[in-house]
Amino acid sequence: MTAKMQRFQKNLRQQSIFFLAGLIALSLTGCEKAQPVSYQIPKKEQVVQTPGPLSTPTVASTEAAPAMQVLPGMQQAANEAGEIGYTTPENWVEKPASGIRKANFIITSDTGSAEVTVLTFPGDVGGRLANINRWRGQIGLEDATAEDLPAYTQGYEIDGHRGLFIRLEGETQSILGALLPFHGNTWFFKMLGDSATVLNHETSMKQFLDSIKMEAHSH
Repeated sequence: MTAKMQRFQKNLRQQSIFFLAGLIALSLTGCEKAQPVSYQIPKKEQVVQTPGPLSTPTVASTEAAPAMQVLPGMQQAANEAGEIGYTTPENWVEKPASGIRKANFIITSDTGSAEVTVLTFPGDVGGRLANINRWRGQIGLEDATAEDLPAYTQGYEIDGHRGLFIRLEGETQSILGALLPFHGNTWFFKMLGDSATVLNHETSMKQFLDSIKMEAHSH
């Protein structure tokens, strides 16, 4: 075999080796690209907030207070509960009703300020005692028991329907309010604010409750 033929066969073997190496590299790269890549996207955490206590009812804080968090279906239930009629007592400043609030008032005096709100929720919202204890907590009072209720509650009729009047006196803030079960909903009438202002307006709070006219429902 001539030297020229030997060089030709050597070059051919080298080219074959390079060609095979290229095919192997290409096949490996193709396999890598063909591998599916999966990404796990975390689900967005849903946080449902219930309406919390109102902020300290000064005129400034009330106007700047953020909107209450409304749970799904709550607004519809409030709309279906109907409206109420009433007479605004003297020295009460009426604010526009919004959302689940059926009425909203501000009271200011030399002794401080208070806010009056009217809301309605479907059902009994946990029951009479639970709702009263929620109010008690808003003014820094400890939970009460069912046996304690007569000390600060009394039966009270609102538009001919039996409700409950509540008087809660705290160290700096107090609440005058009423609960009224009406056609599958519970209505909350609440005056919350500086103790002296709230307690000095007990008469006007009862006058307001006496003026309430519930919208008639056909069942």
